[in-house]
Amino acid sequence: MIPTVTRRQFTAALVALMQAPAPRRRTAPPQAPEPQAPAPDEKGQRAAAIATLASALKAELANSGARTWEQWEKRLEPVRARWKVVAAGDLKGRNGYVFNKNALNYLTDTNLESGVEKSKPLEVIATFNRNMKRLGLDFIYVPIPAIEEVYPENFLDAVPMDLTVQPAMRRFMLSLLERDVETVDLLRPFQAARDGYRLGLKRDDHWNHVQIELAASVVADRLRRYGFVQAAAAQAKRYTTKYIRTGGDRGVDAMRQVLTPAGKLYDDVEKSPVLVVGDSNLQIYEYENENLTRTGAHAGFTAHLARHLGLPVSLEAQGGFRLDQVGREPELFEGRTVVIYVGAAWVLAALPWNMID
Repeated sequence: MIPTVTRRQFTAALVALMQAPAPRRRTAPPQAPEPQAPAPDEKGQRAAAIATLASALKAELANSGARTWEQWEKRLEPVRARWKVVAAGDLKGRNGYVFNKNALNYLTDTNLESGVEKSKPLEVIATFNRNMKRLGLDFIYVPIPAIEEVYPENFLDAVPMDLTVQPAMRRFMLSLLERDVETVDLLRPFQAARDGYRLGLKRDDHWNHVQIELAASVVADRLRRYGFVQAAAAQAKRYTTKYIRTGGDRGVDAMRQVLTPAGKLYDDVEKSPVLVVGDSNLQIYEYENENLTRTGAHAGFTAHLARHLGLPVSLEAQGGFRLDQVGREPELFEGRTVVIYVGAAWVLAALPWNMID
C-alpha cells in the first residue's frame, strides 16, 4: 500500500526542503596551467626551417626509389632527351604553353653546382650568405622553378609520378641548406596549386600573378619570426587589393594591385628592414621599364609581400640578376635585417656567376 500524507504534512515538508542549505559540490583543486614552451627565437625558427626542408628533400630522394642523386638523375635521361627534342622543334606545348628555350640547359643539366664555365653558383650563393652573416643579416634564397617543372605534362608524354623532372635542382637546394643557406621551395606549392589556378605566362618565361601572390605568402610566413613583422601584423589587415584585367604584353591579362592603408597604390621604399633582390620576375607586375611595357604595376612580388607583412619593403631588380651585382655595395645593406634573393632557377645554368669576395 502506498503511504499517504495530509496536505498540512506535505506543506511542512516542502517548506523544510526549501529552507535546507544547498549541498556543496565537491570540486577538484585548481590545476596549475600547463607550462608553455617558449616561442622559438629568430635563430631557432631559421634553423628549424632549414632542417625541415632538408628533411623533405632527403625524403624525396628516398621515395623516388633511387639510392643516390646520381641514380635518380640517370633514370630521367629520357626526360632530358625529350626536352632537347622540344627545344629543337616549334616549342609548342599543350594547353597553349610555349617551351622556354632559356631553360633548356637548366632542365638538362645534371650538375647545377658547377655552373656555366665552372663558375660555381653554389659557392657564390654560399659566399654571399656568409658575407650577410658578417653584417649581422639573414639571407634567404628563393629560386623560381621553370614553368616546365610546374606543368611537365604540357611537354612530356610520360611524366614521373612525383612530377619531379629536374632532381639536380632538389640536390642543389639541399647542398645550400647543408651550407646553412636558408632556402625556400616554391616548386611543391606551385604544383599543389595547379588544380585550382592557371600558373605561368603561356608565351613568356616570367611568372604570372597567381604565382607571385602564392610566393609572397610563402615567403611572408618565413618572415613572421621577426619582431618587426609581428609588430606590423595589425597594419597587414589594413592593406587591400584591387583586381584589374588588362590586355597587356607578354600574356599579362590580370592582376591584383595592392593598396596601402592610406588607400594609395603600393610602391617600394628605399629604406626597409626587408631588402628583396633579383631578376626581372621582380619587375614584372610591379613597374614598367624599357624591356617590360604594359606588364602591370603595383602588383608584383614585393607589393604582395608588403601586403602580407604590413610594411613596405625595398627592391633591387635587374634582368638576369646575379648576386655579385650587389655583393660589392655595402651601403645597400645598411638598416636591413634580411636580404631575400628571388630569381629564375634556370639562370643557374644560363649565365656565369661571378665569385664574390
